[in-house]
Amino acid sequence: MIKESRLVQTFLDLVAIDSPSGQEEAIGAELARLLAALGGEVERDEQGSLIARFAVRAAARCSAAQGNGQSRSSGDWLMLSAHMDTVGRDTGIKAQIRDGIIYSDGATILGGDDKSGIAVILETIRSVQEDGMPHPPLEVVISVGEEVTLRGARLLDKGKLRARRGYVLDGGGPIGTIVTSAPSQDSLQITVYGKKAHAGGEPEKGINAIRVASEAIAAMPLGRIDPETTANIGTIEGGVARNIVPDEVRMQGEARSRDNLKLAAQTAAMAAAFQEAAERHGARVEFKFTRSYSTYNWTEEDPVVAHAMAAARRLGFPPVLEASGGGSDANIYAEAGIACAVLSTGMEDVHTSQEHIAIADMVNSARLLQEILLAG
Repeated sequence: MIKESRLVQTFLDLVAIDSPSGQEEAIGAELARLLAALGGEVERDEQGSLIARFAVRAAARCSAAQGNGQSRSSGDWLMLSAHMDTVGRDTGIKAQIRDGIIYSDGATILGGDDKSGIAVILETIRSVQEDGMPHPPLEVVISVGEEVTLRGARLLDKGKLRARRGYVLDGGGPIGTIVTSAPSQDSLQITVYGKKAHAGGEPEKGINAIRVASEAIAAMPLGRIDPETTANIGTIEGGVARNIVPDEVRMQGEARSRDNLKLAAQTAAMAAAFQEAAERHGARVEFKFTRSYSTYNWTEEDPVVAHAMAAARRLGFPPVLEASGGGSDANIYAEAGIACAVLSTGMEDVHTSQEHIAIADMVNSARLLQEILLAG
């Protein structure tokens, strides 16, 4: 049985460990200890991501799954995934419980993204072990650096993974929400080169890189392009002093789409806007982009989705299939041939100081994951 008090305490303990991206050593060590204490065979890669394996327990109960046409071999490994890093630089997080909901004290994020996912996985494993419940062989993967271009999952040696299917506990919304599609992302690095000059004495001899960049940004499509596509310029820096015509400006941006043809068109449109502005002023631009991760798209017929939907219905949670505008480790695993659906833990307002999570939602997230395991 899922134990609410233990689940909450695990979550609070994890939240109290500082773990901004790049600072996951302490929480990684604690998670390795916890997973080993549960009987997992734990390994940690060079980046700090964890893999813990739990052998199959008895014959997985599959009658309910068979009734939905989704029976599976008990020898098939099932991945359970989350990430241990938190977004931004917030440390010293102080969690508070008010009316059954966990918040931070308002000065920082809470860190439910994604420590709620880790807590749910740990409690689910504890519960099935205590109750002697059957489950398939489990491969728990907890990554570092998810909040910075999915770095941990990208650098993880996927050849070591045995699972070909799994669930990433890293979503929001009502319990029963299943993310079945997520976009590809192009990460952009742009530099505009102008020409220095004295801003008061001879500005006409200069080429203002900030002006070039501004005109380009104003001309390009940004924000919500269509239901599948978004774009953003997120950082800009450059210049030396207010009285010097700036000769260099550096920017970082992104474009995302669940349609790779649309993504290619959007990235090209952004590059063209910079090139056209540079040519008007005699400047030069370097526009570089890398594919950070690729899209995936599952349907109701895909076993990983159908199985989660059936489990949700058995518990009385209406399945909600969602197409996401954000990437997750599931994108990386899908590209490696591991079909993963993202499940909600109930977290809300993530990446803000208003972030919160209802205790009841975390409990129900663990109940749903347990039901998935019991069905094999």
